Amino acid sequence: MDSKKRKLRLVGNSVMISVSKDFLAKNNLTIGDTVFLDEDKLKEAITKKNTHDDSKIDFLMNPSIQEHHETYKDLVDL
Repeated sequence: MDSKKRKLRLVGNSVMISVSKDFLAKNNLTIGDTVFLDEDKLKEAITKKNTHDDSKIDFLMNPSIQEHHETYKDLVDL
């Protein structure tokens, strides 16, 4: 599956998701065409991007883990 990052944009009272010109060409579509959208299939195709970065969390937690290693170990063993 070829995933692309896109932003949801407000256009008037509607929300828009852009598609590339390459996608239009591959699917024989042109600007102004009327298309049908299967929202059930679209729901499966869209995934919200996580707003946090696990590597940043690990970086911030690492000093605490090193300093309190024995305490954390004791908590896990309860």
